[in-house]
Amino acid sequence: MEGIRRYLRDIDYTIVVLVAILMAYSCLAIAGVHNSQMPSHAWLKQLVVGLIGFVVMFAVAVSDYRSLRRIRWWLYGITTVLLVVVFAFPAVNYAHSWINLKFTTFQPSEFSKLALIIATAAFMANVDESELPDYRIRSSWPVWAMLIPPFVLTLKEPALGQALVMVSISLIMFMAFTKRSMFALLCGAVLLGGVVLVTVPIFYSKEAAAFVHQVLIPHNILKGYQGERILAWLDPNYDLGGSGFNVHQAQMAIASGQMFGEGALNGLLSLHAGVPNEWTDYIFSSVGEQFGFVGSAGLVLCFLALIYRLVRIARHASDTFGMYMVVGILGMFAFQVFENVGMDMYMSPSTGITLPFVSYGGSSLLANFIAVGIAMSVAIRHKPLRFK
Repeated sequence: MEGIRRYLRDIDYTIVVLVAILMAYSCLAIAGVHNSQMPSHAWLKQLVVGLIGFVVMFAVAVSDYRSLRRIRWWLYGITTVLLVVVFAFPAVNYAHSWINLKFTTFQPSEFSKLALIIATAAFMANVDESELPDYRIRSSWPVWAMLIPPFVLTLKEPALGQALVMVSISLIMFMAFTKRSMFALLCGAVLLGGVVLVTVPIFYSKEAAAFVHQVLIPHNILKGYQGERILAWLDPNYDLGGSGFNVHQAQMAIASGQMFGEGALNGLLSLHAGVPNEWTDYIFSSVGEQFGFVGSAGLVLCFLALIYRLVRIARHASDTFGMYMVVGILGMFAFQVFENVGMDMYMSPSTGITLPFVSYGGSSLLANFIAVGIAMSVAIRHKPLRFK
């Protein structure tokens, strides 16, 4: 019992405060949305799951993260099997992403991301600890072999957003693993990708639409709705009554908030269900409408502060297994925040990615709390005293 008290004293309470602030944003943003498709008292359910999440986070934090290394294949195998089991259940919103447990639904892909992080971190740590570490690309094939099963199954659901998060996790962990040899190249690739995302819509033309409709969709490279989402990103005026409606309404909601917002629970579009899926994928539009630029900037700053704390934990981790896990968690959060906020403002295509700790959803919320708990466990045990 005394050991648990010592661990609780060493917890990074800055992270706890940041997560609490994000949960406050979440409950207020969800409470401000009024939509017949949204579960009744959704904000209260989010709060209850959040409180459970805090308990789980502290429980994971005081547990020894190194035990995850021993059960990594169990975690990876079970979550991968669950990604297959989802196809036995009816589709929800045209996707086989959830397992219906009668009293609640469960989304395995959220936990599959954590299992992927743990398994990949263990492989990388094993290489680091070997007598002759081999960081060559051709020797790193297990990193991509572990990515393929959950990626393909998640893409098949279809859940393109979640699949892209898995890719970003593996890429960012691989950057940390290869050290300087590939770091500059991958950073350049990420920078180039960011430039493309921002500048491509400027040069949008009818040829791009023809390429999507005549090549990408007919050859099953993209599904019809995915191609339409890309065109809506390329051209903000594309099909405003159809595929471009969601993003257009989200941007309208953000713009209506102006500097200080329309006030908590007072967003006009939120009150009249003007933005579809505003409590999940487009939750940032509810934040922007209710709290304006100042409130939205505060939310983004909270995420930046959380990422900064994760960077510090990774740098001071006592072993490479803990370091790689925190890097994977950091990559998961960073990509989701960029994509979710970006798609509300035409900075990236709409892919259905939730905003960590803010979007409504029990599975994603619990998975995020577990992820932060793992990072806090690594932070607690960075001191040599903990190994004596």
